[in-house]
Amino acid sequence: PGDREYLFQVSYLEIYNEQMNDLLSPASTNVKIVTDKRDGVNVIGVKSEVVISPQQVYALISSGEAQRHVGSTDANLSSSRSHTIFRMKIESRKRDGNGLNVRSRVSTLSLVDLAGSESAKLSNTSGDRQVEGSFINKSLLTLSHIIYKLTEDVKINRGDGVLDPVKQHLPFRDSKLTRLLQPSLGGNAQVAIICTISPAIANFEETKNTLKFASRAKKMKNVAKVNTVIDQNSLLRKYRKEISNLRIQLREIREGKQPGHEQQLKS
Repeated sequence: PGDREYLFQVSYLEIYNEQMNDLLSPASTNVKIVTDKRDGVNVIGVKSEVVISPQQVYALISSGEAQRHVGSTDANLSSSRSHTIFRMKIESRKRDGNGLNVRSRVSTLSLVDLAGSESAKLSNTSGDRQVEGSFINKSLLTLSHIIYKLTEDVKINRGDGVLDPVKQHLPFRDSKLTRLLQPSLGGNAQVAIICTISPAIANFEETKNTLKFASRAKKMKNVAKVNTVIDQNSLLRKYRKEISNLRIQLREIREGKQPGHEQQLKS
C-alpha cells in the first residue's frame, strides 16, 4: 500500500556438515543460532544486505550460489552437498508514523533449498562425499520426524472418558536445519513445500519416502499472525535516523562546516 514504507534485508546461509556458513560473507566463521524472548530463534554473525530492487536480490542469490558446496556423485554430476536458507526480513510502517510508540510490522520470508536424500549405494560415494551424504540424510530424517510428531494426533484418557491431547517433545535442537526452521514449523507461518521426485525405478525408495514426507507435511496446521514491534526497536527507525544524520553531515560539508558541528550545538 502507498501509505506504508518498507525495509527489505536479505541474508543467505548454508548448512554444510552441520556447520553454518554465510554465503554472502564466506570469511565469516562465527555464525551462531541464539534464542531470546523477543526475537525467538535468531542467527548472529551473518551478513545482512539492504535491498531496493529485484535485480539486487537476484545478484545476491547468484553470488551466494557460487559459494555453495556442490560435488559430483554417480547419481548426480552437480549434487548439492548442503542445505541453503535465503531469508528476506521485511519491515513496514505507516509513512506518517513519527511517534515513539508507533508499531512496525515484521515478517520473514525463508526460501529453503534442501539437499536431496541420498543412497550411498546408488551414489557410490566414499570419503568426504559419504560423510556429506550422512549429514544430509540425518538432518532430513530429523525434519521428517518433527513433521510426523506435529501431525500425529496423540491423546490420553484422563479417566472420565475425556481424551486430552498429549504435548509431545519436538527435537528441534537435533539438527541445525530444524532449529532454524523452528519458527516456521512452530505454527506462526504460512508454508509451501515443493518436492521433486524421479520416475526411475532405481530411485523408487527415495521417491516413495519423498511422497510420504509430502503427504505428512500437508497435514500440518499453521496459523499465521501479524507480528509487530514497537518503533524504537525497528530497523526502519534505525536506518531513518542514520540517513538523517548523513544528510546533516553532507549539508555541513557543503557549507564548509566540520561534520557534527550542528549536533554539538543542539546538545
